[in-house]
Amino acid sequence: MKVATFESKGFQKVGVFIGDHLIDVDLLFETLARLTEREFPEIFSIIDAIEYWDEVVKSVEKGQKLFKESFFKLFSVRNPELSVTICRESKVICLGKNYLEHAKEVGSPPPKEPIIFGKFADCAIAHGDEIIYPDWVTRLDPEVELAVIIGAGGYSIPKEEAYEHVFGYTIANDVTARNIQTKDIKEALPWYRSKNFDTSMPIGPWIVTKDEIKNPHNLQLELSVNGNIRQKGNTKDMIFRIDHLIHFISKYTTLYPGDVILTGTVSGIAPIIRGDEIICKIEGIGELINKVV
Repeated sequence: MKVATFESKGFQKVGVFIGDHLIDVDLLFETLARLTEREFPEIFSIIDAIEYWDEVVKSVEKGQKLFKESFFKLFSVRNPELSVTICRESKVICLGKNYLEHAKEVGSPPPKEPIIFGKFADCAIAHGDEIIYPDWVTRLDPEVELAVIIGAGGYSIPKEEAYEHVFGYTIANDVTARNIQTKDIKEALPWYRSKNFDTSMPIGPWIVTKDEIKNPHNLQLELSVNGNIRQKGNTKDMIFRIDHLIHFISKYTTLYPGDVILTGTVSGIAPIIRGDEIICKIEGIGELINKVV
C-alpha cells in the first residue's frame, strides 16, 4: 500500500492509495466513529499512521465492504496536493559511499564500515516543490537514494530482526553542495554545511509499505536531468545492506517510528543549474520530480 501526506484546508492529513484514489484516512475514521459509536485515533502524520497502521488497514477494508460502490466517491481526495512524507521530529541518517562505483568516482576506497551522517528533517521538501540553489554554492549535485522508513523503534537491533523494524520505502534526493563538501573534507570538517541547507532533501512522493517491496536489494535506481540520464544503478550493489545498516546505526542511537535511513547513492554524480528539472526514479516506488530555482 502507498501512504502519503497531503494538504487540506491548511491542515496536513494522511491518505492511502487504493489504485489511483487517495483515501482520506481521517475522514474515514470520523465516519466509521459516527456509525459504530467507538473512538478512532487521529491520524495527521506518518508517525501517527505507523503507530495505528493495523487500524488504518482494517478500516480501509471495512469501509470498502460497508460503502461498496460509494467508497471512492465519499473518501477520495480530489486533486490532492501531496506534502512532505516525513515529520520534522524524525531523524534522518544518511550513508556516504555505500556503492563501490560511487566511492571510486569520488576517489575513495570502499569503506570498511558504514559512513554515517545526518540531515535535518526540515531540509525536506515534497514532490513538485522547488530546490533553491543557494547563492554561496558553486556546484550543486543531486543524488538519488532509496530511503528506508522505520516502523518499529529499537536500540541495538539484531541484524536478523532488522526488517521487522521497517515500515516501508520511498525515494530521496540527497542534494549536496559539492564544492563545500570537498572543502570541508580537505580540512577534516563535518559534512554539515554541504548537506543541511534549506530544500536539500526532496523526498517522496509517498511511502510504499514493505510488503509491496519483496526485495529492496534488487531495485533499479535512476536520476535524470532535463530528460538526460545521469545516474543509473541497482540497490543490489550496496556495500552495506539495509539489515546491516539498521543494526549498525541502532548501536549508537535509538531508532524511532518515522525515522529515515538514506542508503547512499550510485555513481554518476554531476552538477545541476537553475532551471533544471530533476527526476529520481526507483523501481516499485515511482518518480520524485523537482525543479531547481
